Amino acid sequence: MKKIILISMLVVLTGCSTIKEYWPRSHDPAMFNNLVATDLAIENINCDQPDWSKAKESAAQVARYAEWRGDPQRENLKGLLAHTERMSRGGSKTFCELGKKTAKQRIDATKSAWEGR
Repeated sequence: MKKIILISMLVVLTGCSTIKEYWPRSHDPAMFNNLVATDLAIENINCDQPDWSKAKESAAQVARYAEWRGDPQRENLKGLLAHTERMSRGGSKTFCELGKKTAKQRIDATKSAWEGR
């Protein structure tokens, strides 16, 4: 009987650490503010003369914040940072517009994951 209880406790405790990684963290207004700033920076990029520096800086901040906090959206936000870095290397107007749409999709995915927290 003791062995069964011990094994059950071990399974439950191990499962809790795994679940905790994917469980939504409580709302953090500073983090959400960084996401809004990133969204606005990307929205305001003029694809005739694209300058992704502000968006890249803002994406770096929100990605680092998510990483340090252990937020479940950290991989998505690291992808957003990588995307803004790629886009800052330049390209055509069409490339810029597609890049803005892709970045917006990543931001929207994070926003929907953070809603209701």
